[in-house]
Amino acid sequence: MKELYPFIFRRKSTRKYTGPVGEEELNMVSASLKELEPLLSSEVELKIVGRDDVRTGMQRPAPHYIAAFADGDEGKMNAGFMLQQMDLKLSSMGIGSCWQGIPSPGGHLKSELEFVIFLALGEAGEPVHRSRSEFRRKPLSEITDITGMDDVLEAVRLAPSAVNNQPWYLTGGDGEIHVYCRIPGPIKRRLVGRWNPIDMGIALAHLQISLQHHGYRTGFRVLEDPMELKNFRYTGTFSYMEL
Repeated sequence: MKELYPFIFRRKSTRKYTGPVGEEELNMVSASLKELEPLLSSEVELKIVGRDDVRTGMQRPAPHYIAAFADGDEGKMNAGFMLQQMDLKLSSMGIGSCWQGIPSPGGHLKSELEFVIFLALGEAGEPVHRSRSEFRRKPLSEITDITGMDDVLEAVRLAPSAVNNQPWYLTGGDGEIHVYCRIPGPIKRRLVGRWNPIDMGIALAHLQISLQHHGYRTGFRVLEDPMELKNFRYTGTFSYMEL
């Protein structure tokens, strides 16, 4: 995963496409899906589908989509973790991509698992990369109280999220990073609450990739009795040690 690290600082959501990607590239995407690393044991199903399999409503359709299916919040988080690896992989291939939560599956696109989200992709009609100065994100001081690890945690700060909500908060240090999700108020819960587990999976993917890039061996677990943090819900803990 750590080979994806440079693209954390360059990826850009693509909303304009000139057409589908070539057959060879699509085969590479299909092969990459089979190599994605899960965070948890919960089942995730990922399918490459065409625009005819997706109800986009008023949203401009993309040439291809990766449909993610999973069950429950744990499954959604696992899907976010895995599909963000794919998002970064597509960026490394020069293929445009964009998370899309509004479109829904067509009637014949089915799974035994619950539909979670789409990742749109195609031949980009706009740049697929940007400079770090173009990211609009909260400062590190608003997402963590950990000191001395800015170089690692910057990758989490740049993670994408639904309507740029950035619900994560990280605390700890000294070998453990505890990850929390902000509890949304009533209005935000209706707008973005269902995507929070996906957003947390995306942020955790960036955290693991960054830790590995900076020379740490990592492990993830969910503590039985975590520290309580006002207005936040505990998600899980990454342990890390130098290789």
